[in-house]
Amino acid sequence: MFLKGFLITSFTLIASHAIAAPVITIQTEYFTVTGNDSNSLYRSLQKNGPIGENGIRYHAVTRWKARWSYSWRETSRWCQLSGVEVSLDIDYLLPKFKALESKPEHLKKSWDNYFQALFKHEQQHKDYGVQAANELEQALLAINERQACSTLQNNMADTAQQILDKYDQLEKEFDRVTNHGLNQGIKLQ
Repeated sequence: MFLKGFLITSFTLIASHAIAAPVITIQTEYFTVTGNDSNSLYRSLQKNGPIGENGIRYHAVTRWKARWSYSWRETSRWCQLSGVEVSLDIDYLLPKFKALESKPEHLKKSWDNYFQALFKHEQQHKDYGVQAANELEQALLAINERQACSTLQNNMADTAQQILDKYDQLEKEFDRVTNHGLNQGIKLQ
């Protein structure tokens, strides 16, 4: 649920590789939380936090989506890959504490520590997306043998799906091991 006053920030990062690099676009949106103490702030996070793909409400969510396109040279007997472009869209949805400046110092400090740990956890999710996009690009570029056009298309699709499935599993394991960041210090004091 988005409350009034969410902020959207967007920028593009372009990594540099010798051959090419995925184009990465990051968008950050904020949802408002309120509270006069840690307990009421926690309840606001539980009530207003984003709902993940599994239907569970979280204090923040990072989603990424890799996209790719390719071109090939074609003859009457075969096709050969001639170019690959990979892009990655990353969307952060993070809490923003309304009227933070008017709160007691201990609550401000608690929020700052909590938010830093939360954002660090979410950045690790982003890093999985970046790793996936880089691996995807390198793997697709490595498919350079001549083959029937339909075989080339199937190989590209299968390779991409294997990589995306791998990083999906890595993220699930990351959240399991960190208990969605609780083991990394994501706690309101």
